[in-house]
Formats: sequence, structure tokens, C-alpha cells
Amino acid sequence: MRSSTVFQTPAYLCAYRRVFGAGKTFHRLTLADADQRATAFLMTRGRTARRLEWWGAGIADIGAASLSSPDAAPLLWTKIAALARQNHAAQLAQIEATSPLVGLAAQSGWTVSQAEACPVLALPDAWNDYVSGLGKNMREQIKRYPKRLGKEFRVEYQLAQSADEVRIALDDLFQLHGKRWRARGQAGVLATPRRQKFHRVLCEALRRKNQLRLWTLRCDDRAACVLLSYFYDGRYSFFIGGFEPELMRWSVGTCLFARVFQLAIEEGAHEFDFLRGEEEYKYRFGAVNRDYKTLTWNDDSPRGQMLGRRIKLEARVVQRVHEKFGAAHRTK
Repeated sequence: MRSSTVFQTPAYLCAYRRVFGAGKTFHRLTLADADQRATAFLMTRGRTARRLEWWGAGIADIGAASLSSPDAAPLLWTKIAALARQNHAAQLAQIEATSPLVGLAAQSGWTVSQAEACPVLALPDAWNDYVSGLGKNMREQIKRYPKRLGKEFRVEYQLAQSADEVRIALDDLFQLHGKRWRARGQAGVLATPRRQKFHRVLCEALRRKNQLRLWTLRCDDRAACVLLSYFYDGRYSFFIGGFEPELMRWSVGTCLFARVFQLAIEEGAHEFDFLRGEEEYKYRFGAVNRDYKTLTWNDDSPRGQMLGRRIKLEARVVQRVHEKFGAAHRTK
């Protein structure tokens, strides 16, 4: 069975609870005996109409339960379903389609709907093997663009390793990401103080565990591109990035991604998960979609019916926002 992702680690869960925990009740469901082990982290929110969600919903890109084997799933699902019935509705978003919980939810009368795909890049054992597997155009770009950039600027690739380096890199990320979206008349997902505080708390916690991969590409001492990823259980999870629009023609995003892929391979990563969003550039790098589902349920009470309609409306709004983001977002 696939182990839990970085979104189910204590570092992520505690950072979320610290920053976004007001008004929520958090649950840790466990199953532990000699043969079967399982864990699911969930939360309840809402006062008059309560819904059950994955712990971290709204920020985390992947929901999951940790299962020692498929045989552990029915007992864990019984606990999840019982907890859901203590609320008016439940929405367990972005769970991998291969999870046995998906079939159990369908058998229990829950609605199983399509969630956002997550493009994933399988990493070979050697950098040259990755490059040779790309299309001709992308293969040439990965080789040519860094050389072209180095002829025009003094180039540095920096991994944030100290607390001060993380702070500076996040400052640059927030500034670059916001600058690009302000040019479109939008704030961007990193604009709010609480979002920024969350990432600062989380990145520092992951830095101490050597699970943070926060890379900055500098051109003449100027931050040109910043990519925020997590490294956990052999998998890079790319959360978000930002680059200087004025340097777009130099393809700084492609240059930094290529460097990060190479270093990920060198430290033994087996995949680079781009997480939610079907932006075109992810597929040029060789990623393919991984299928995810969302599990929803509501009771027959007026509050349950109302919350069920609200969940459907929220899902449509989020889908439109991400489609708009994907259409607009191009990493050069």
C-alpha cells in the first residue's frame, strides 16, 4: 500500500492546526492490532451545519488515509462513516482513485465524483535517462536554455537550508507570485497574511526534518524564479512557484525546474508530483495524470440538504478558478 503523503505528516497537520484551527475540531482515527494498522486525520467545521473533511482541506492537495494493507480499509471506513454521521455532511476530497476507501464509500451510498488530476513525473535512476526520454523540442530546451541564461546573467541556484535562507526565499516567492497575479488584476493564493504565515510555519518545520526543497534561481543577485517543493518518502511534491515576469523570455522556470529534477534524481527521488492543476508545462516535462476522486455524503435533514448543495456549489467554483488559473499559468 502507498504510505501517507507529506500532507498527513505531523509537521503539516500541526502547522495547519496552528494557523487555521480556529472553529474546527480535529480527529485522529486509528486502527492498530497485530495484523492491521490504519490512520485517518479528519476535521469538523461549521456551527449550525457541520461537515467532516480531511484535516488540512482547502490547503492540502491530496487527501489520504494510511493503510498497512487493503484488508485494513473496511474497519477504518466503518470509523470514518460513523464519524460522518455525527455531522450533517462529509466531503473527503482528492483521494487517490486506487484507494480501497473509494469502493467502500460507493457501497455505503456516498457519492463518488471526479476530482482534479495531479500530473506526476516518474523519475528514472539517472539524469541522462530522463533527458533522453523527452521529446526533441523539450530535450533541446533543457540543454540550451540554461546555457543561454548563463551567457546573459551571473546565475546562481540556491537551496534554502538555514532559517534565514528560508525566510528570504519565501519573501521572494510571495513577491514574485503576487507580482504576476497583480498584473492580471488578481491577488493570487499567497496574498493573505494567514496563508503566508502557514507556509512560514510549515517550511521551517520541514526544514528541520530535511524535507523542504525551496529553490531559488538568481540572475545577477536578483530572484528570478522560486519553486517550493516538499521531499517525503521518495517523492517530491511541488506546491507552488513564482517567477519574475520581466525575465519570462529567458525561460527561468524551465531552467530551475530542470535543475530541480536533476538534483531530485541524484538524491534518489522516484517521482516528482506536480499536484493539482493540469497546466500545460507539466506535460512538456513528461508528467502524466494520476486519477483522484472526491467522496461526499449528506444526511436528509434540512441542514444536511443545504450543506450538500453548498458543497456542490463550492466544488464548481473551485473547478472554475483552477481552470482559469491553469489556462493563464505558463512557466517559461
